[in-house]
Amino acid sequence: AENVTVTVELAGLKKEDFDISLEDGALTVSGKRSAETGDRRGESFRSERFFGSFRRTVTLPAAVKADGVSASYQDGVLTVTLPKAD
Repeated sequence: AENVTVTVELAGLKKEDFDISLEDGALTVSGKRSAETGDRRGESFRSERFFGSFRRTVTLPAAVKADGVSASYQDGVLTVTLPKAD
């Protein structure tokens, strides 16, 4: 394969809610998910969504070309494509 691909599920977030960085052979995705607000009086519910700050770092299996990195975000899924260095 000519690329390393990293896929991260970020359901419910907007592009403005997270950051991506590449440093020392590791890709980091960080951001913050705000708690849902609204009037829930008289309702029973269960939420299994994480709220608050997050940071995930993935050590890449090969050296990559930082200037060729591309990312797309669609339907709550971030896909980062990193071309391998020669």
